[in-house]
Amino acid sequence: MNWQKNARSVALGLVGGIGAGKSFATREFVRQGALAFNADQEAKKTYERADVVERLREWRPDVIDDSGRVVLAKLAELVFEPSEQGAQALARLNAILRDPIAERFQRWRDEVAAQSHARVLVLDAPLLFEAGWDAFVDYVVYVDASETTRKRRARERGWAEDELEKRERAQTPIAEKKARADFIIDADRDESNMSEQVASVLRAIALIQENDAIAK
Repeated sequence: MNWQKNARSVALGLVGGIGAGKSFATREFVRQGALAFNADQEAKKTYERADVVERLREWRPDVIDDSGRVVLAKLAELVFEPSEQGAQALARLNAILRDPIAERFQRWRDEVAAQSHARVLVLDAPLLFEAGWDAFVDYVVYVDASETTRKRRARERGWAEDELEKRERAQTPIAEKKARADFIIDADRDESNMSEQVASVLRAIALIQENDAIAK
């Protein structure tokens, strides 16, 4: 699809390792005045679209049950398999979902611009780079947490010991995500410190916008 940016708002892409604290960071951006679009939640809605189900059926009929619904557990097992086949499957899935989710984000962003005074929009998308959704945002924020912290949070989710490593191997390497980010939030700090880091990012963006307006 042809992506159209909206001059009335700034879009941030939020990424990080699994269990890094992206959900808290998103909530904190919202608490401080931003609006958020959750790509994972939108993907689940997208799986209900007839055209998406049909494309998935053509590719992998085994991930569609007898009632015509996508079996998300089977799909996750397929795309997070730590192998070349798994990486290829994830790329294929992202290709199927990219435009439908981008259309939803574009429509949501236009609606927000027309109805809200929010200047900062957050795209919470764990697979931002893998799906090419970084093209839809103005800046990328990386939520950074140590492996120890991420493993602890994975255990709290009830994941098996190797599930975190399995899923992270299927994604863009953490070091690359961090290197491609415009802002970094240290999620190993306490929540009050993270709140201040979010505020710092918002202040920096406001300053950039102000300087851009002066330059024009």
